Amino acid sequence: MDTHTLQEPPSPLAKLRKKLPSTGNYPYVTARVRAKRALLLTWDTYAKLLVMDINEITRFLGESRYKKEITELGLLYTGFELTEHALNKNRDETYQQILKFSDGDLHDMLAAYLEREDTWNLRTILRGILNHVPADEITQTLRAGGRYPPDHWKHLIDDSTTIDDAITSLQDTPYYEPLHSLLPDFTLATAENRLETHYYTHLLATIHPNNEPNRLFLTYIRSEIDLVNLKTLFMTKYENVEPDKIKDTIIPGGTIPDKTLQRMTEAPDFTHFLTELEKLPVYDHIRAEAETIPKTQSLATTIRDLEKDHLLQATKSSYLHPLSILPIIDYLTRKRIEVQNLRILARGKEKGLPQDTIRSLLVVP
Repeated sequence: MDTHTLQEPPSPLAKLRKKLPSTGNYPYVTARVRAKRALLLTWDTYAKLLVMDINEITRFLGESRYKKEITELGLLYTGFELTEHALNKNRDETYQQILKFSDGDLHDMLAAYLEREDTWNLRTILRGILNHVPADEITQTLRAGGRYPPDHWKHLIDDSTTIDDAITSLQDTPYYEPLHSLLPDFTLATAENRLETHYYTHLLATIHPNNEPNRLFLTYIRSEIDLVNLKTLFMTKYENVEPDKIKDTIIPGGTIPDKTLQRMTEAPDFTHFLTELEKLPVYDHIRAEAETIPKTQSLATTIRDLEKDHLLQATKSSYLHPLSILPIIDYLTRKRIEVQNLRILARGKEKGLPQDTIRSLLVVP
């Protein structure tokens, strides 16, 4: 397991803030989010999209709330590329709009939560540099939903021809320290783990558990770390990856005890891994799908069940505390999943995948 925790001791100000009420315009932002949540696609709509071809899906999106992006990008892209760029742009603008609505502690927590987009951009840039992808192609894949605007990342891309260049350019950002120590023996897998560890460590430190909603949010993020780790374990144990290599990919900070993670990591094979997993409450939610893996030889539906279970956690908590960050996070998560689902639909149709296969990949609780 990566011992590079990236955590700093809490400052006196941070300790004081834990005792103070949270600040932020919660009623205003949650009201805006409720209106947006009502526009998310339902399962009935996905069922209709499943019988459409890629052109019909694009036409449908062009008549929906994605109309603005489809129209703006229609002269630059066609087919799946048009759908993907339009969906990503709409998602990014939605994230930034909600962030701009907020203030106080609410803004700080949302900004930290949305830094996952910055981490995604940086991983994409490092991967592109390693694979000698042209700068303009890397730039086209950037997301604009995080703390740093696309121009910030474009500058990094234009000025970096090597990994060393890219990491040196990060000196004034929080990402320099976790990456600089990897030189000169840089590997993308280790870098991605460091970035993800940094993201969750910083996010957890930003959440002040001074009220019940924030404590639930903290638990939700820790369970998200569990989700990341379980997905990693499913894939690596299924592929018989060596335990020592798996340990380096585990993200600290989740709710699953270290000893339990260790037993699952060191399980001699996939069957024994599932036996250890059965001891966790989450297994009850994925049991039916997990038991079919040896027959189907596919992890897809089991992983989707894990994601659905995690999504439902956010929804249940949001109902308990409607004027808190919880319904906002629930919406952001659902928005991200809607875009993911629509991309899966469009890509699946472009590739000619059967409807049942595409349906099994969708995350719709």
